[in-house]
Amino acid sequence: MDYRIRPATSDDRAAIASFTTETFEWGDYVADAFPDWLSDPSGHLVVAVDDHDVAIGMSRGTLISPTELWLQGARVREDWRRRGVAGSMGSAVIDWARQRGARVARLLVEDWNEPARRQVMQVGLRPVAAMLRGGRTVGDASPLPAGNGGRRVPALEQLTRAHSAEAEPAFMSWTAGPLGRAGRGLFAIGWSFRRLTTDDLVASARHEALWAARSGWAVGARNDETFEVSWLETGREDAVDMVRALVDLATASGAERIALWIPDVGWMSAAARRAGFELSGLTVFAGAV
Repeated sequence: MDYRIRPATSDDRAAIASFTTETFEWGDYVADAFPDWLSDPSGHLVVAVDDHDVAIGMSRGTLISPTELWLQGARVREDWRRRGVAGSMGSAVIDWARQRGARVARLLVEDWNEPARRQVMQVGLRPVAAMLRGGRTVGDASPLPAGNGGRRVPALEQLTRAHSAEAEPAFMSWTAGPLGRAGRGLFAIGWSFRRLTTDDLVASARHEALWAARSGWAVGARNDETFEVSWLETGREDAVDMVRALVDLATASGAERIALWIPDVGWMSAAARRAGFELSGLTVFAGAV
């Protein structure tokens, strides 16, 4: 049997769901995301289909800036793997993005997922940034500390909302510092990454999501019960104070959990672990379009 690549339709969702329910230990998200991905004008969703036009694979790309393509959601039915299906779908999405002005394609792979890492390197993408995803509970959802009479000691630092005038100094500090260099200038939008600009920090300030303290700056906001930190800038000597201040900020927001993205820099990860974060490693891969 052979396969071909075509744009996805709503009729493909059931077939996709049939082989993506147990992708990971916790399941998968692609079948639930399928309708939104299909209707997203900034994205392109393709499927690989067999001779009966039944979907046996899917892949999605979205233009997260005029020149940056983000790839995600690549899935292939088990009996069709190792036949080049994923690579063919990726090429189709990249061709679509190239015609619209994209210059670089990126995607994110968990460090434990060695088959996926090999596959993306075979199609020409290379690791460019090692990232860490951290999380911990906060507030009432957090276990009480053993000492201090069951009270958590507040951080020495307190983050306050920053004005848009803070955007340029924050950006300059980050681009010249070890975190910006290690992260290759990328910041998180959910589970996607693109180049940070000063305008992004200005927009964050206008949405009351840019925070500042003596120890640095951060972009963070509450999303349902999680306080999401998508970017931060601090230094080696201030990292612990910054992370603790973020925990306090998340607690004050009423969230039950805080999640953050940081580049895999030794002193930064040590500060996060010291503050009780559990960290997992992921790698951003990139290639020219």
